[in-house]
Amino acid sequence: MEQKPPRLLQEENGKWYVFYSDNGRSKRRSLRTTDLQIAKKRFHGWLKHKALGQVVKDPTIAFCLEKWFEDWIRGRMASEVRYHAIIRNLNAYFGNMKVSEIKREHSRKYIEMRFAGLIGKRGKGATGTVRGELQRLRACFRFFVERVEPKEQRLKQEIIPYVELPPESPPRERILDEEEVQLIRDYCKNLVINGPGRRPSNRMSRVGRFVMIALETAQRKTAILELKWDQIDFDKNLINFNPVGRLQTIKRRPTVPISPILLPVLKRAKEEAINANVMDTTTDIYDQVSNLAKTLEIEGLHPHVFRHTWATRAVMRGVPIKKVAKFMGDSEETVRKTYEHLSPHYLNDVFENTDNIAQNTAQKNVVDC
Repeated sequence: MEQKPPRLLQEENGKWYVFYSDNGRSKRRSLRTTDLQIAKKRFHGWLKHKALGQVVKDPTIAFCLEKWFEDWIRGRMASEVRYHAIIRNLNAYFGNMKVSEIKREHSRKYIEMRFAGLIGKRGKGATGTVRGELQRLRACFRFFVERVEPKEQRLKQEIIPYVELPPESPPRERILDEEEVQLIRDYCKNLVINGPGRRPSNRMSRVGRFVMIALETAQRKTAILELKWDQIDFDKNLINFNPVGRLQTIKRRPTVPISPILLPVLKRAKEEAINANVMDTTTDIYDQVSNLAKTLEIEGLHPHVFRHTWATRAVMRGVPIKKVAKFMGDSEETVRKTYEHLSPHYLNDVFENTDNIAQNTAQKNVVDC
């Protein structure tokens, strides 16, 4: 007897149900609604979930990315919204290819097309962005080898392709000098933006809050944009940038002390808070920082400059590499590679001790006499 495909039917109680077959037995599942449009939406969601649970020996990349997102990313990563663009870009090139079909040259072609602006809505991809996308593809493959459920759906390591990455981006050399830092602090700590198209307000501006937090904590843009008030402990004078329930990733989010400069800014912002988010929303801040740069006539200012500036200034005033790495949520190796040459004591021990040289010379002169 031929098995019927899943179908949507309404029962006498007015509610809609999915009728389907499982191992030769007829089953039904309530969609908990009497509204047909809602029922159709839930039916399509059920079909999608059921398809993701089927065992596929050599799935397409689109299938892998969707299941990886649904089973591993959704609900686990606070920044999950960023994955939509990553998956969209990867699918634009790899989507219809099966895992076993991918060769090393395909990742090279993807890199070439992203750099040329042929893939992606925002034009040419930066080296770090493209590298991050392909690293996510690697992570997706690891998920299918080690973690995917049901276990029957796990892929054998031998069919997993090698995904080549573009070289790491060179360190961003732009740092703010003392005068620029002071100018930004003086301008942003009480910054209120009013004008055409804006409701009159005495609240500190969103970009003002972002810049002050970035300058004083050296945290990454996303960690600041996703910061909530319950992560700030004014009694202990600490900010925990990793919210409860979020898994730490390679880009660690540390707990850092609140600096004396930042404390009054945060207290004012807390009094003016309109919701649970320190930054009001998690939407990007890049354009506002660019506008700030134009206003203050500071060239090369972008969100990452604040982190790079903090680290550079800390190392140059002699803060140990280990402490700088812990504060930033980076590895000691990364901080050492990028900033160690700025330390005031860098390689000083390669020179002979002048006091010892003078002492040895004096002793030799006495012997000669």
